[in-house]
Amino acid sequence: MRISEVIRNYRKKENLTQEQVANYLNISAPAVNKWENGISYPDITLLAPLARILKIDVNTLLAFNEELTDAEVKNLTKDVGEMASKEGFQKAFEKASDLIKQYPSCDELIYWISTVLRIHLLQPQIEEKDKYKIKIITWLELVAASNKEKTASMAKLDLSAMYREKREYKKAQEVLDKIPEIEVDKKIQQALLFENIGKIDEAYGIYEEKLRINAHEAFATLSLIINLLYKEKKLIEAEEYIECAKKVTEVFDLGAYHKYQLDLSLAREKQDKEKAIEMIINMVNEASSMNDSLKSKLYKHMKFNVTNSWDKDKYERLVKGAIKKDKTLDFVKNDSRIKFLLE
Repeated sequence: MRISEVIRNYRKKENLTQEQVANYLNISAPAVNKWENGISYPDITLLAPLARILKIDVNTLLAFNEELTDAEVKNLTKDVGEMASKEGFQKAFEKASDLIKQYPSCDELIYWISTVLRIHLLQPQIEEKDKYKIKIITWLELVAASNKEKTASMAKLDLSAMYREKREYKKAQEVLDKIPEIEVDKKIQQALLFENIGKIDEAYGIYEEKLRINAHEAFATLSLIINLLYKEKKLIEAEEYIECAKKVTEVFDLGAYHKYQLDLSLAREKQDKEKAIEMIINMVNEASSMNDSLKSKLYKHMKFNVTNSWDKDKYERLVKGAIKKDKTLDFVKNDSRIKFLLE
């Protein structure tokens, strides 16, 4: 709630007119009207007497004590993301700044807004990225000092990543060192409890969720190792890890798309044009398989939100867009097959 809304709401609650508030403070009624319409703000010397007139404390007047529900945080963050997609990053950033000024004590909102903005900053067309990154770092530093340990730890993790991107490695390590090593995961205990009280489907759901998360983490970790091997020009070892990663996708039903993605990475390193073209075509054709786990029997007890599920064409457009932007694939983009595919 903005200070303008706080003043208006509590004035009405006390059955006071704008003129009465103005008289108490020895100011003009239009000044109070401007406060309530967000045109101007009370002078700092008037905050305490204004709070007394409204029978609240200064923290309430400034909305410092206001808490948002998880649903409100989620909806506000979603609004920022949608604005970035539809109206551009600048407008989304301005909205985010306004929200953080409005809710300066809501660490969760600041964290999730920062996360959404970081994702949208990956778009190549955004100018002056460093200016935005500096502001996001400032926000995350505030959250990192929070007494809410989980939110603070997530903020520190993002801060470390941003410092690393800026090649400020000492800062990145210092922030990482401040994150607690041990975090309690109660999900297994919850699943065991569900088993004991006869909630079998719920227990299955928890186990399957952990299985799916661990499968994705294993695949992601293998991919990082593969990229590291590429940097060291160890292509034979990279091929061995690629085969391991392919087995993960097969065993845990992660989808054929990810297998082709691995083969494309190797073809790119070898500058194998024919293999790269073959894999790009396969990736586009199997684009929708990247979410095969949603249909897998391995995860049949999990409750997925499929109300906004994409169709095959949307997956294909996503993959084609990524390929078009990938400059490391320029060595195949003049081929007629790729031109036809991407057009």
